[in-house]
Amino acid sequence: MTRRSAVALLVAALAAFAVGCTDESPDPVTKPSTSAPSTTADTISPSPDGLAERAKSAVSGVSVDEEAFVESGLATVREGARNLSPLVKGKRYEAVVACAGTGTVDVIIGSAASQAQACDGKAVTYRIPSAPAELLLTVKGRPGASGAVAWQINAEASH
Repeated sequence: MTRRSAVALLVAALAAFAVGCTDESPDPVTKPSTSAPSTTADTISPSPDGLAERAKSAVSGVSVDEEAFVESGLATVREGARNLSPLVKGKRYEAVVACAGTGTVDVIIGSAASQAQACDGKAVTYRIPSAPAELLLTVKGRPGASGAVAWQINAEASH
């Protein structure tokens, strides 16, 4: 597969998962925590440099077949990600984001402040203790950043 084909597949994946939005509802999000990349393999479009696979595997701790899985996406750092997820208002969720490549991306979950995240292939978990009815997740690459970014939203278990 050529690099151009891999980029086209990444853009198609973004288009399938991304929804634009201008309404940003206030919602509390706690500080992120990092974890090492997961070893769980998920089937995604291959990329010549393996960055898409690395980012996707880092966030895939919850299988798409599990009840906790809400949705996920994959994009190039250049394109960025912007997704509006319908959630159950007041319920606890987590957004897991991983960037594989070089540089840094800015992650914005709902109305929370932007968080800088390195493109080191490690997943960062952002806790959402009381979700809005719709949650906007945005990932933007900083100048010079490149690679792939993956994200996944999961419902947290009730305590």
